[in-house]
Amino acid sequence: MTTGSGGRTVPRERERPGLTPEESALVVRIGVFVKMRWLAIAGVLIASLIATQAFHIQFSLVPIYIICAVMTVYNFLFLYQARHLNVEASDSLPETLAVPLRHLLIIPRATSPLLARARATGNVHIIVDLAALTVLLHYTGGIENPFIFYFVFHVILAGILLHYRVAYLVATWAILTVLLLIGLEYYEVIPHVHLEGFAAAGLYQQGSYILSVLLALSTCLYASAYMVTSISGELRKRQREVVALQQKGLTEKTRELEEASEELTTLEEGRQHLLRFLAIASHDLKAPLSAVQSYIQLMLGGFSGELTDKQRQMLERSSIRITEQLELISDLLDISRIEGGQIVKEMEEMSLSQVVGDSVENVRAMATDKSIKLGTRMPASLPKLKASGVRLKQAITNLLVNAIKFTPENGEVLLRITEQSGDIYTEVLDTGVGIGAEDLPKIFDDFYRGSDREKAGSGLGLSIVKRVVEAHGGKIWAESPNPEDKKGRGSKFTFLLPKNLVIAGKKQGRKARLKSQET
Repeated sequence: MTTGSGGRTVPRERERPGLTPEESALVVRIGVFVKMRWLAIAGVLIASLIATQAFHIQFSLVPIYIICAVMTVYNFLFLYQARHLNVEASDSLPETLAVPLRHLLIIPRATSPLLARARATGNVHIIVDLAALTVLLHYTGGIENPFIFYFVFHVILAGILLHYRVAYLVATWAILTVLLLIGLEYYEVIPHVHLEGFAAAGLYQQGSYILSVLLALSTCLYASAYMVTSISGELRKRQREVVALQQKGLTEKTRELEEASEELTTLEEGRQHLLRFLAIASHDLKAPLSAVQSYIQLMLGGFSGELTDKQRQMLERSSIRITEQLELISDLLDISRIEGGQIVKEMEEMSLSQVVGDSVENVRAMATDKSIKLGTRMPASLPKLKASGVRLKQAITNLLVNAIKFTPENGEVLLRITEQSGDIYTEVLDTGVGIGAEDLPKIFDDFYRGSDREKAGSGLGLSIVKRVVEAHGGKIWAESPNPEDKKGRGSKFTFLLPKNLVIAGKKQGRKARLKSQET
């Protein structure tokens, strides 16, 4: 069913897998043809009984029953054939019989073997039914029977199922068959069955009546053939156009997908080359810088003798710059390792409480130097996780360092852990300067340093945090100003770790109460 305008459902022919719409429609219609024959057989039996019993029209019912029995037998054969129509076969009887007809009418070959078999089967159906209807007409009054016009159904079915020329041929066959029947009865070659009580005697020998019936029948059949073939021909044309458009669209989409796949492969190869370069370059840069830093520290410690104030100042400044470069190199190494899938290898059972405690200890001195109140709040009983403890500690430490760096003296920074629906939420809240609206969407980008460049660092800290969280299947976001600060100050960073990281049944083993620490 399909939905039409106004929400109505419209039936449509079911498409079978592996068949084109035209093939599918033809197979379904042949199945419908078989079902209609069952209705026709039942209709003939019922109409015959009504005519003889209700309207007292006199004719023998025995030939009618025999004809219906024959129709039942061959309809079972057609039913079996219709169900196996889409099975591969060659040189079937219907196709063999249809070859002379195709040559006679100059009908082009079907576009597929299945269409050829289906149309050949349709030819056999119509020929057998024409014969059956003609014999049935003979035993039910011949030209006296108004059902003589039922030949129009065969014309309609031929126009729907077969080539348009076959529809006109069926109309011609029907007229010639009726003409032959009327002629044989007219010249008393075969006995005429009179419908006593329905038609006047001798009607089958009245020339004017015969001509009028033949004219009306011919007009009806040829007009029906024209209308049906015009409509079905246009529908077939549209069907083929739709299939052609689908094939064209599919080809174009396939080509686009192949091109996109090649581009992605190229980009991935370039990305891998870049990561390898970063890892090698960072490692090669870090070793000499660490050596220079060691020598500077020795000199500052008086190993090479007394330093003047100016010399000490210059060496301290150099040490600070080298430390910054070493941090940048460490960040680049971290990025290359994270992008290379190192976190997956590092995942193991770990204690989130321990990670939080270590992270806080890492920044405690920094907070004390600025007289910042550093607090933690988390459930006393947290679940164990299968995660990279080293990387989560790095992510939480980075967020705390950022919060302390951008919070003025005597401010507040809070680390809060909560569990909601099995997911673990980690939040870092501060009362600092906050993040500008223009900077907020970009803060997790690589090398983005924001407006305050003096405090911004390398611009990789938050991007590393984002990579760590996403490598664990989580997500991170920021809000500024802090929605929980009554004065509208600061920022709030939140990242979520999904519940599939939680190791079921394993918790920290302390009482379920909130733990709050402040420094």
